[in-house]
Amino acid sequence: MNFPELDSYFQSLTDITDTISILNSPYDSEFDSDITKMENFLNDIQSKDWLTTDKEYFNLFTSHFSFHIKIVEEIVREAREILDPERRIHVKRLVGYCKTTEEWLADLQKRRRATETLATA
Repeated sequence: MNFPELDSYFQSLTDITDTISILNSPYDSEFDSDITKMENFLNDIQSKDWLTTDKEYFNLFTSHFSFHIKIVEEIVREAREILDPERRIHVKRLVGYCKTTEEWLADLQKRRRATETLATA
C-alpha cells in the first residue's frame, strides 16, 4: 500500500479545516460541503492500513491527526460560545466528527500497541 507524504497530505486537511473555521465568523461559507470534504478525508485516512507502517511514520501520522482533532474541537468550543442559531446544525455535525475521529484514533493506537507488544513477545 502506498502511504502519503504526511506534510502535504495533512496540508490538504488543514486547508479544509481552515474553511470550516470561519464558522465562528459572520462570513458565509459552504459549511455542509466543507464538513463533507473533511468527512471524506477521514474516510480516506480510515481506508489505509496504518498498523503496517513503521513506528516513526505512525507516530508522525498520529501527531498530525491528533493536532487536527484539537483544532476542530477548538472551532466547536468557540462556536458554542457564539451560538449562532443558524449554524447550530453545523456545530452538531462537527461534534459528531470529533467524537468519531477521537474514538477511531484511540482504537487505532490501542491496536498498534497490541501489534507492537505481540511483535516483541
